[in-house]
Amino acid sequence: MRASLPRRSLLRLAAIGLALLAAACGSASSGAPVSAETAPPPKPRNAAAIAQSIAGGKVSVLVYGDRTRGHPIMARLSALDLWGPVLTGTGLDPERDVERAFVTAPRADAAHEAVVVVQHSVPPDRLASGLDALLSRSQPPGARESGLGVPAVRVTIKGHTRVVATVEPDFLVVLPVARAREARRFLGTGGFPDPTGDEAAIAAAIDPARTLKGPREAPRVPPTLRSLEATVTLTKDGGATVALDGASESAELAARDAAFLNEEIERATSFRIAIVTVRVVDPIVFFAEGDRVKSNRRVTPGELDKLFGLLSAVLPR
Repeated sequence: MRASLPRRSLLRLAAIGLALLAAACGSASSGAPVSAETAPPPKPRNAAAIAQSIAGGKVSVLVYGDRTRGHPIMARLSALDLWGPVLTGTGLDPERDVERAFVTAPRADAAHEAVVVVQHSVPPDRLASGLDALLSRSQPPGARESGLGVPAVRVTIKGHTRVVATVEPDFLVVLPVARAREARRFLGTGGFPDPTGDEAAIAAAIDPARTLKGPREAPRVPPTLRSLEATVTLTKDGGATVALDGASESAELAARDAAFLNEEIERATSFRIAIVTVRVVDPIVFFAEGDRVKSNRRVTPGELDKLFGLLSAVLPR
């Protein structure tokens, strides 16, 4: 009798084990359709990298339109001829319809080589009407492009001929005619990375001494500064906070670079009348932090107006 009791227990355990195995197999079987219905992977946020590759972009600006909406800075950005001229008169509103916009070029003075990517929220029918309006504004007359793999039009606005391509339902790309065939590289793009903080715009330059070189009136950048990035955070009063961060070749050179930039900013934002120095804006002060050159400046709404006035004077049109 004592020997038979363990056998019964073993039989019961075996039965329970078989039942659990069957249940597990049943669960795996019922779960198969769920894995088959798994959502596709997210689209790559690679639009900026593609645009820079096409343009050879060393100078770039990314604007988060959803964060600039309702702020005076958006109208000022549109007036800088970054993407505003392409949208003007089409019924597409840069402030209302643009979610994110990216502009990149080899240099600040190479607008004719720039590539622009606009992520928008325009319904297909209104977008089609807008592109028709763009064709009608073109001088000489524009034309629809074929053989590019994406719908596109060729237009001339303000003397510059560009190809505007609809690469995704919510993405427009503006390219030089010579680069039009590369529009298809944007197919399947998911756009741009989300912001990591409160920034509304980011501007970056590689080798800024060369790529940001402008007219004589523009501030010069020291050649030992390898890169420079500006992050703009908007304030509720219509102003902004601008944080600048540059990479110098060494800690010693960073101190020299900061001093050089301070002198150049002073020269570019002030002028003398007789013995009086008149400043357009209060100085932006750079300082060294290790091998970095930095500045952090609160800009009032009035100063923003003046700064954008200076930018419009030195940027190419």
